[in-house]
Amino acid sequence: MASATVTPGRTVRKIRPIPQARNNFERGMWLFMRYSGLALVFLTLSHFWMQHVLIGTHQIQVTDTMTRWGVQGQTINLDNILWRIYYAVILILAVVHGINGVRQVTYDYFAQKPALYKGMMTAIVAVAALISIGGMLALVFGAAGDSLGTAALR
Repeated sequence: MASATVTPGRTVRKIRPIPQARNNFERGMWLFMRYSGLALVFLTLSHFWMQHVLIGTHQIQVTDTMTRWGVQGQTINLDNILWRIYYAVILILAVVHGINGVRQVTYDYFAQKPALYKGMMTAIVAVAALISIGGMLALVFGAAGDSLGTAALR
């Protein structure tokens, strides 16, 4: 909004139209940033509340986490699966939200140099893919991991 003073003591506001997006993908990513940010706020605050208020900062133990995730070698129940889904949603939303933010900042700085922009985006996507794969492997196989690669989902 721009404001221009017409007479002393009176301000008239002129509403500028919303700038057009480069394409529909940009509009969709803009909306995704808003919705994923809102979802991440609620997910991370609920995680913080569960860990630091319900359990307490000084009462958090590894055994609580192992119980929540399911001890390796034992059958897992619905509660374990729901916890893994909860953390997978946080992980996926955070990584995609972060990649999209870096993509937008990279475009702002390197839009005039398409080759450099494409190189930067390739590197960013590769790093994010490795982080995501590592996180999903930890969710599926357990954070400690088994040397034989056997899943904790038995």
